[in-house]
Amino acid sequence: MQVEALPQRKRLTEDVKETLLGWIRDGKFPSGSQLPSVPELVKKLDVSRTVIREALQALVGMSLVEIRPGLGCFIKSVPSDLVVNADVLASLLGMEAIIEVVAARRVIESGVARLAAVTATEEDFEEIEEILRKIERAAKRRQPLYSLTPQFHIAVARATHNKVLEKIVSSFNLLMASGGALIESEKLSAEYSLSEYESHRELYEALRTRDPDHAQQVMEAHVTATHDALKEISYHKLEK
Repeated sequence: MQVEALPQRKRLTEDVKETLLGWIRDGKFPSGSQLPSVPELVKKLDVSRTVIREALQALVGMSLVEIRPGLGCFIKSVPSDLVVNADVLASLLGMEAIIEVVAARRVIESGVARLAAVTATEEDFEEIEEILRKIERAAKRRQPLYSLTPQFHIAVARATHNKVLEKIVSSFNLLMASGGALIESEKLSAEYSLSEYESHRELYEALRTRDPDHAQQVMEAHVTATHDALKEISYHKLEK
């Protein structure tokens, strides 16, 4: 029987959890499928039963695995409210994937802002401004912003009057919200909330100038700040 000291067991448990998450990420065990039994995992991963059970319980806590007494462990379907548990999404997709999406956003949305500065109508500006007011109210109340800020970016894309661009930016919606939730879980404060509002207000004002170069630069700086914040969180998570 394998017996590990507590610090070693915690490290092994985390390693096994990451291995199992990797299998789920890679589609090795799709939704509804059954994981290998505890004895099989012990043999395959060369760790104790305690480590395996603790790793499985961690996945249960993340709503990714269901333990059916007498039957085994089964992969659950991804919950529809995954966005409210951004750590689960980061584990499932990998922080690297979320950071790559933000890097792609920087390229795409800077061009979107450039075009929107030229094509936006007064009705478009009214829609963007209404969302900005919601962000301001939420910021003043210290409420989460991650479900509102993607709406702002989608409204900017809609202002291009290019359906393809609107769909591309809309397709980022879940990951935009999840990235925002990750940042807010680490940094949510009155100062952060106000800075988020101010950053989006600056974007709105840049679009209002009708200067495509300026709008592009402000959007690029805005998304870069998100990218850098996520990279910082990722770095700290690796250090733990």
